[in-house]
Amino acid sequence: LSPWTIQWFEMNRIYSCILLIEVASLLMPLITSFAPSSLIAAPLQTSKSTPRIRRYSLLQSHGTNLIDANGISKQTFNETLCIEEDESQFLNGFTTISKTNEATIETSSPTGELPRHIAFICDGNSRWSKRQSLPKSMGHAAGADRVINVIKALQRYLPSSDYSDDVSVYHESSSTQSTSTEHTTTTTTHHGTIEYCTLYAFSTENWSRSPEEINTIFKLMERIAIQYRSYQSVKSGKIQIDLLGNLEDERIPPGAKRELQRLQNESREACNKRREKCGNSTNILTICLAINYGARADILQAAQKLAQAIASGEISPNDLAAMDESEISNRLCTAHIPDPDLIIRTSGETRLSNFLLWDAAYAELYFTDLLWPDFDEEALEEALMWYGKRKRRFGGRSE
Repeated sequence: LSPWTIQWFEMNRIYSCILLIEVASLLMPLITSFAPSSLIAAPLQTSKSTPRIRRYSLLQSHGTNLIDANGISKQTFNETLCIEEDESQFLNGFTTISKTNEATIETSSPTGELPRHIAFICDGNSRWSKRQSLPKSMGHAAGADRVINVIKALQRYLPSSDYSDDVSVYHESSSTQSTSTEHTTTTTTHHGTIEYCTLYAFSTENWSRSPEEINTIFKLMERIAIQYRSYQSVKSGKIQIDLLGNLEDERIPPGAKRELQRLQNESREACNKRREKCGNSTNILTICLAINYGARADILQAAQKLAQAIASGEISPNDLAAMDESEISNRLCTAHIPDPDLIIRTSGETRLSNFLLWDAAYAELYFTDLLWPDFDEEALEEALMWYGKRKRRFGGRSE
């Protein structure tokens, strides 16, 4: 390509994406007519660094959920990716290759203790899209879809009586779904219940990314928030959504902020009604979305609140010597949730990246080479089995 052509593509990314989609939509019928059916339906290895092959096709495990199973229309999904309705044949080309959903995976059941609070650093969406030769927006869409799948998987660790009457997250909003997902039913032997899950959705450092990518991320959050409110698990008070981070930042798009806060408020109201009806012992899965969150900023604002309390006389200077770390903990935005027991980071990176630094003092850290869109239920079970074998002493010694 000439330098002028490359420059035009750089300056007109959206139009370039649409042009490429149009070309692909024209070529797709030709490819499918000549290519052997076995080649078309061949499963993809989802990550070069994946230690095992995962058998699912491109939108079979990612886009299919967003387009069909979660009740998000093709038009909504295409708008999220800056694609017009009459150009959706590119996506249709993928979804019509294989209408079967993810194959049943035989896995071992987690044993031992379950973490009360599990947290995820959802890393690798852009690298996933790059390895699949797709736009970054598709990587973020696949990552959002994985969030929904992980929440569904975590619901399985609630008592069966609490979950059995709940419709699968894959199909809650879709009355026209023509296919179904089969899952392995296993008898788990574990202790405790996963009550909290925190997902690192957008960090304070992510503002350094391009405006186009940031807009795509928040637009996707807005769309998912709108749809998630209609899920039976949210409406019935089985899932509570909490937002962590500074949502008063003026850089956050008003639409995304409005829908996320509406999802939080409606889920809280439904959970409160359920607690009143069934008692406080009712098992509820609390999903904390860390958006515009940074642990250092959270610690700083907690310290500022403490300083203000001392300056105003709320705390006497004579009491400073008797103060403990709870004076900071109680002023963090995470004060209402327990410290994480297990933090999982995907994509092969081995750092916390300013995530729950104060809270993670005694968390077990689990790193995997899988990219976030590839982190399926099998990978989750492996992480939980690893956690169940850990000996947590919190500075003491086991007897």
